[in-house]
Amino acid sequence: MKYLYSGPISGVSLQDGTQIREVMLHPGAAVELPEQHEYTKTLLALGHLRPVAPHDDEPARERAAQDQPQAAANDAALKGA
Repeated sequence: MKYLYSGPISGVSLQDGTQIREVMLHPGAAVELPEQHEYTKTLLALGHLRPVAPHDDEPARERAAQDQPQAAANDAALKGA
């Protein structure tokens, strides 16, 4: 599952079955973590993770760029153009 991380910068090695995954955690970054893993549950309990809705995983910069034509149209409407 994808989460938005808000804790301190850190890294962790997660064992998922026979696989070991190295994960870097940065504040404000989206991260994919196994839902049922104890570490994921701990970060959720500490308030360092929040689930990301499917439309929220797009970087804010890209969303802002897509919204610019609408913002320009709104500005023109306010100015009476």
